[in-house]
Amino acid sequence: MEFIRFILSGFWTWAGFLILIVAAGNAAAEVIKAIHPPRKIEAYRIGERWHVQIEGARPGDVSETLKAAGTADETGADA
Repeated sequence: MEFIRFILSGFWTWAGFLILIVAAGNAAAEVIKAIHPPRKIEAYRIGERWHVQIEGARPGDVSETLKAAGTADETGADA
């Protein structure tokens, strides 16, 4: 209770605490992004040939994408 009373005791104390919380949250988000980068997978077919582009790939992504492309061939659907 005393901590909250201290934070709300003045505008600049409150603003400084708010900026500190935002900076800590942003730093945590950047650490999480660095540990687990976002993936972007594009697979398209030109004629009979598949083109696959994977950004931020994990070890199993290539085989998983190729399996999905093979399933699309068998069903007749375009990926």
